[in-house]
Formats: sequence, C-alpha cells, structure tokens
Amino acid sequence: MKNQIINIKSRVSGMEIMNQKLAKLAVDWEISEKVAFSMNLALEEIVTNIIGYGYQGKEDYDIIIRFTLEKTMLRIQIKDGSPEFNPLDVKTPDNLDAAVEDRDIGGLGIHLVKKFTDDFSYRRSNNKNVITLKKDL
Repeated sequence: MKNQIINIKSRVSGMEIMNQKLAKLAVDWEISEKVAFSMNLALEEIVTNIIGYGYQGKEDYDIIIRFTLEKTMLRIQIKDGSPEFNPLDVKTPDNLDAAVEDRDIGGLGIHLVKKFTDDFSYRRSNNKNVITLKKDL
C-alpha cells in the first residue's frame, strides 16, 4: 500500500496543487489515465463544494487529502472542518434529461461523483467531514 497526504488551503491555488499531485501520483503509481481522469473529476467536484459551500468562499481553511493506492483500488479521503454536510443526503436530480435552464438547481455534481467512483462514503469524525472516494483499478 502507498500513501500520500497533502494539505491544501480553501482557494483555487489549492485545487491546482491537488490536481498536480493526483497527476504525478497517477504516473508514479502507474494508474490508468481513465481512472485518474474519473477520480480527478470527482475530487474537483467535492473540493469545489467544500470551498464554495462549506467554507462559503473564505480562504485559508485547511482541506486534507489522502491518496492511497491499494492492490486493486485507488482511495482518496478528503477531510475538512466546515459545517457538517453529508453529500449523500443530496437528492439526485430527477430531470437529468431536461435542458439546463429547465433543471432544478443542485445535486448534479454529487450525481456525477457517484457516476465516476465505485464507492463514495461520508462520515463525521472529530468535528470534521470525511469523504472517501474509491475507484477500482
């Protein structure tokens, strides 16, 4: 098993660091482009929501990301101290085939995270949101 942990701040530059780290790990750990792409999209959606909604755009809060390579799986765990929010409680939009202007607001990003990962979980621990994304290799 291989692990890498990064601590980013709740700002756009933090997301750039996160994206660069995942791209480097994909090469170093020989993760397929397809898996890396899927996990990058899911990770970006989660972290964007943490920054925009959890921290309400306020900068300089910590977001801790742990990348773990197991024999047959890539796991990414995201921890943040924003107010408690379980993304799995967000209802999947029922009008996914509708035009963008006809859709209800919210839920599409979380729906995409579920589509791009093989497992998506949430828990609250020590006043932190802990989201885990898994993708089979």
